[in-house]
Amino acid sequence: MQTQKIQITLTPEEVSALSYKSRSLGYNVTKYVKFIVMKEASSVVDNYPVIPMGQALEKRTIEALKLHEKGRSKKLKSLDDLDL
Repeated sequence: MQTQKIQITLTPEEVSALSYKSRSLGYNVTKYVKFIVMKEASSVVDNYPVIPMGQALEKRTIEALKLHEKGRSKKLKSLDDLDL
């Protein structure tokens, strides 16, 4: 996923309000706005539905992770490599 640069224009009043709050947290306005966006995005992700996997799939996943940790996995260049 790529990062995206966003440009916004704030009124002096908005900057003043954000500046007051950001200073109390030890941030500048830009970092505080980024913090607010990150916090909102995190709350969206936290509300994604969770579908538990079955025991068989969980067991296969744990085994695959162990193999990966031992260096026995390899990066695919495309989905076609799955057939090899």
